[in-house]
Amino acid sequence: MGCIRVDKIVDYMEEPLRKTLRDESPYVRKTAAICVAKFFDLNPKVCIENGFLEILQEMIGDSNPMVVANSVQALSEIGESDPDTNALTVTPATLKKLLMALNECTEWVYMLEFGGDAGLMGEQMGPSHDTHYTRGLQD
Repeated sequence: MGCIRVDKIVDYMEEPLRKTLRDESPYVRKTAAICVAKFFDLNPKVCIENGFLEILQEMIGDSNPMVVANSVQALSEIGESDPDTNALTVTPATLKKLLMALNECTEWVYMLEFGGDAGLMGEQMGPSHDTHYTRGLQD
């Protein structure tokens, strides 16, 4: 439903989206995370009022790395479209959650989380961590 770009669909998306963001299946949660960005694009006010940004921010700590990656991607898109939301603010706690998720990640998730810039992660961590965390992306 998130792909239907009609304003009236917002009324029908609120409750199902809330449920899918908390679903037990990681596949459902990762898909719902992307839907939040589309929902925000349709109606930012309703998205914020329903607490969907806060839920996405909580999902950065999810146990599944794909859920984390999609949450970061959605927050990043929302932040780019409306910088006043401060949707993706990287605090030390957020950075710790992201780094913990990296242990479970494949190279594809690295690309999602860091927008295809393997060096960005190394810059964030400093020179001593650069080769350790970006090693898999340089092959």
